Amino acid sequence: MLSSIHRKVSALVHPSSPSTASLPAQTRSLSDTKWDITITFKGAKDLPRGDLLSSDPFLEAYLGPPEDKASLSFVTGVEWATLNPNWNATWNLLNVMDGMELQIQVKDKNKMMADTDLGHASFVLGAHLDGTREHFIDLWRPSGRRQGQLLIETTAIRSFGASAELKGPSTKGPARYSRHTSYAAGVLTKDKKLEFYAYRIRLYHLADIFGIDSERYQGWNRDYDASQRIFAQTLDGQNIRNALHSQHALLYRHGRGTIYGAVATANDLGELLHGDRWRKNPGQDLKTLVFTYSIVPKGMYFSETGTAFFQDFMSKHAMHANRATEVLFAGEFRLYKDELHNNDWTLLIDNNSGTYAPSKDELHNVQLLFQLNFPDLVVRAVDREDPYLKELVEATKKAEAVLASQQSQPMALFGANVGSSEKEFLLSHNQANHQCES
Repeated sequence: MLSSIHRKVSALVHPSSPSTASLPAQTRSLSDTKWDITITFKGAKDLPRGDLLSSDPFLEAYLGPPEDKASLSFVTGVEWATLNPNWNATWNLLNVMDGMELQIQVKDKNKMMADTDLGHASFVLGAHLDGTREHFIDLWRPSGRRQGQLLIETTAIRSFGASAELKGPSTKGPARYSRHTSYAAGVLTKDKKLEFYAYRIRLYHLADIFGIDSERYQGWNRDYDASQRIFAQTLDGQNIRNALHSQHALLYRHGRGTIYGAVATANDLGELLHGDRWRKNPGQDLKTLVFTYSIVPKGMYFSETGTAFFQDFMSKHAMHANRATEVLFAGEFRLYKDELHNNDWTLLIDNNSGTYAPSKDELHNVQLLFQLNFPDLVVRAVDREDPYLKELVEATKKAEAVLASQQSQPMALFGANVGSSEKEFLLSHNQANHQCES
């Protein structure tokens, strides 16, 4: 089934011909009840104030009930200090049944507490959207009062070929991301830009591949000493989990320095992770740059790692997973241009996580996940014991040796010697005692 999804979604992203006239008869046939719809959430006007003077609005959309884990979902970036945001974020839906309803929620982003609901709306999808149209949709406040309008543009065509053959609604993305900047981490790692980046990508097809039953997810590794300390039902374990939660909140907090966007191709992914560095140093060996990741139902969280103790701590899997007791997958990855594959962008991804220790038998799932989200990306999923990976690890250690000798190690395990502003943030965040959803 999953390979069938892969073939169909890949065919939609990379059609063999733009003309339906040259396609077989069964491919040319159009569905009478299913639609492929491109939705652009252009913006809103006259939104309610979430704070004293203004709002920091973002939009969430769900194809299906928001509480249903199997529902397709979409999130825009945050527009800061405005009641008239311009999101201009596009979502491509496939195989949508005529009459399906899109649920929309607009929220005010809060840095220190739960986000505030500004209003909700619903929007029926289907045949009446044929062609390209603009829509002004009223926003309803939780109190039941109408306030504000959403501006949405849709382009709809009847599903055909691979899209019409899908078993249910799907998407070809693009995957939305947020890049969060921590200046405290940049100072402590002695980064030249005084910045440390943490990334979140909302990958699609997670439910298709990993299911929605958390009991089937990858639990923490009972045979690993560090995992036992983290998840122990003791006071020390609770303190460690609180520290991980605070570190997650610090690295993934939203602010004016947060960058939002979409990645649809391998080049998009390469630009996001390596754009700045390859322009400054085109000869750098990208194979020696390692990212640590955790994939949870809300997406993939990751940052660059290294031999420097602070970087290594900040990129621990339990921290990225926000102290979750189970994940969909976890490990490390490298993204580079491979001369053995026509110099195409290649993702070398593994299961190297002591905290969660995913089985090598499940590596095909993470490979399929990235092939579905980035069909032009070369994906190699390898076990942590793979000989080629071990060679790369040794080369990485040598490349990092000089950098490591120049970096101090100001962090203690599960604690940080951070500045006063970061201490205030961590203290207030712990006092708020809420689950950070980023």
